[in-house]
This record gives sequence, C-alpha cells and structure tokens, in this order.
Amino acid sequence: MTTPDELDDQLSRAPGGVFAAVVATLAWYAVPLLLFAVYTVVAGAESQVLGSLAGGLTRFAAALAVSLVVAVLLRWVSSTWRSISVGLAAAVVGGGLSTVLLSAISGQPLGG
Repeated sequence: MTTPDELDDQLSRAPGGVFAAVVATLAWYAVPLLLFAVYTVVAGAESQVLGSLAGGLTRFAAALAVSLVVAVLLRWVSSTWRSISVGLAAAVVGGGLSTVLLSAISGQPLGG
C-alpha cells in the first residue's frame, strides 16, 4: 500500500518541465510541416504549393504562438501530464483558439 508521503513524492516528480512541454508542442507542429515538405517534393508543383504555404504562414505562426502559450499554461496548471500529452493538447487548443481569434479579428466566418 502506498503511504501518503510516497504518493506526494510521486506527484511532485513532474514528467518533464516547461521546456519539455514547449518542445513537444513544437514537435506536433513539425510533423505536418514535414509531411507538407514531402508532399511538395513528391507532387512536383513547388511554385503552387509554396504560394499556398506563404499565404497561410501568418495563420500558422499565430497558431504556433498561441499553442506555445497554452503549453506553458497547461504545464503550470498540471504537472502530472506527460510532456507529449501537454504538447498535443496545446497544439489542438492553440490551433482552435487562433482560428476563432483570427476569424473574430478579420470578421470572416469560420470556414470561409
């Protein structure tokens, strides 16, 4: 049986700090970029794909910035989650928040 002191010791050991959560969030963004780069090479339509990428760069950067803030906040609130879980949650929540914020700022409806 686990004693209360042992339980406190287990809970106080965070599975990764803020830096690990930020790196995990960056990794979740790196995977789609890598797949996009592979698609660009395989498709052979570099100019069209690169033009599309340049057009969405500000939205991507906004989503990444919001996700990094969310990762730090999630790590601060909960130290029991693993860094990879914090990174995934931050990427999903940050992407959604940035989409809603950019839609509200631009006045364009979501999906439009």
